[in-house]
Amino acid sequence: MQKTNDRDTARELVQGIFVAFFHNKATAHDINSLRAYLYTMLKNRILDHYRHDQVREQYKAYATRLHVAVNVNDVDSYVDTRELEKRLHQEVSKLPPQCQQVFRLRREQELSNKEIALQMNISENTVEQHMRKALRTLRNALQAANRSFFSFLNF
Repeated sequence: MQKTNDRDTARELVQGIFVAFFHNKATAHDINSLRAYLYTMLKNRILDHYRHDQVREQYKAYATRLHVAVNVNDVDSYVDTRELEKRLHQEVSKLPPQCQQVFRLRREQELSNKEIALQMNISENTVEQHMRKALRTLRNALQAANRSFFSFLNF
């Protein structure tokens, strides 16, 4: 349960390895250490579970982007989105050069922290720090823009 943070998932994974072991009992005589064998099976099942969750999350993000693209027919939504994108690009261009490059590689090219670190010849920790700084700066700038917009409308 420590690896999955969910009791039901942990039970399913453990049950799955015992079912798989039962189905492969013909090859059980080749096993030197049953404990090590079951541990390895469980470790692999947990890794498969995480990979499956990651694929599921990527699909959700894709479906959300696709849904947003389909719903752009609403003119007000389209205009608001374009204005927000324009504002975001302005704020990104104000970031320090290296921070800006890390942000663009991560968000626009969807590179991992490790890939960005290798490409820019910096540590992964530096990449993470640049992303935190960029996100904090952008969040603050966009919130300030929203406050000034709403105060203009007397909200």
